[in-house]
Amino acid sequence: MRLGISSGSLDVLKRKYIKEDSPTTLYLMTLQKCLNNCAFCTQAKESHADALMLSRISWPPIEIEDLINLLKEYNPFKRLCFQVTNHLNWEKELINTIKLFEKFNLPISISAPFDNISHMEKFFELGVDRINISIDAVGKDLFKKIKNGDFEERLAFIKEASTKFPSQITSHIIVGLGENERELVYIIDNLSKWKVTVALFAYTPLNGTLLKNMNPPNYYKYRKIQLITFLLQKNLISFNELSFDGNDNLLITENILSIAEPFFEIIFKTTGCPNCNRPYYNESPRIVPYNFPRKLKDREIEEIKDLLRNGRERINL
Repeated sequence: MRLGISSGSLDVLKRKYIKEDSPTTLYLMTLQKCLNNCAFCTQAKESHADALMLSRISWPPIEIEDLINLLKEYNPFKRLCFQVTNHLNWEKELINTIKLFEKFNLPISISAPFDNISHMEKFFELGVDRINISIDAVGKDLFKKIKNGDFEERLAFIKEASTKFPSQITSHIIVGLGENERELVYIIDNLSKWKVTVALFAYTPLNGTLLKNMNPPNYYKYRKIQLITFLLQKNLISFNELSFDGNDNLLITENILSIAEPFFEIIFKTTGCPNCNRPYYNESPRIVPYNFPRKLKDREIEEIKDLLRNGRERINL
């Protein structure tokens, strides 16, 4: 049996060396085409992208036995994450696969097409640490257009799951799909109250997908959402303390900045499950990261502060 392994994870295993921006999680992906049709995704059923791509990362196939042998020789990872497409028998296959990795005692995350609490319960009983239930596109109309689903049903399912499995649910949100910023932050506030971990992604245009011609979000928009997400997740502010302009765009006030400033070294790093840094999942290593997979440099922190205070792009794209 074969799995896809992120090119970064495979590079770490083969070189037996960790760089400051190497993946800290071992990322694996099922290789069957997805039955869903998310407009941004390379694995969508109508996508014409390379079948071994997810976002802008390549996932070369590897025999599970070969992967296990590599891990026996060198295993610096702090988490194991399975990216699971919606395909026939995915649950049975995933259960069997997880059992093969039990010997490594790594906390396990799953991003999979769950729609049933009892199915999730099976995996938590198996020892899985975190399960992701993606939102991706925030807003009733946007969710239907991009994911062909019911936004309110997805939120209700996440709330039910977070009640049943407190602090074990993650939800992916993509910034830059055309969402309303006030609604986006309001949803993040609700997820925070439900103790759901929010993993932020920047929309990434990818050849072969239905949204290939859409632009990624500008850094100012993304940094605003990163900052407020951190403060809401840490219960450092409430939604009622936030300000918006007449177009529902989020405003970053000096008061908000003063609350956030002590945490600037970590706010803009990758969010999600513990020890997940997803290096360059949303951007080329040649540009400034949306989600920093490493410690920020002093210069980078000052640039972000200036960007947020002045409300304009100064980072070279």
